[in-house]
Amino acid sequence: MLRNKDLNLLPIFDALVREGQLSRAAETLCMSQPAVSNALKRLRHAFGDDLFVRTRKGLAPTERALEIHALVYVVKPSWTVSGLI
Repeated sequence: MLRNKDLNLLPIFDALVREGQLSRAAETLCMSQPAVSNALKRLRHAFGDDLFVRTRKGLAPTERALEIHALVYVVKPSWTVSGLI
């Protein structure tokens, strides 16, 4: 599932799932909102899924996003070693 994906997008994906709002995820990552929006567009294309749906409270992850996040959470501890965060 993660083969041939841009792994640099995974911390952004993780922040979007955790924060539930694009602007808060951008703030957490010290990125601009347009940069996170562009990354979300690339994530959606890479995984062939919307990944998040808009709600009154922000963004809600789709079932596919939750499946992917479960995999991302497994590799997350190694991000600090590899320099991803």
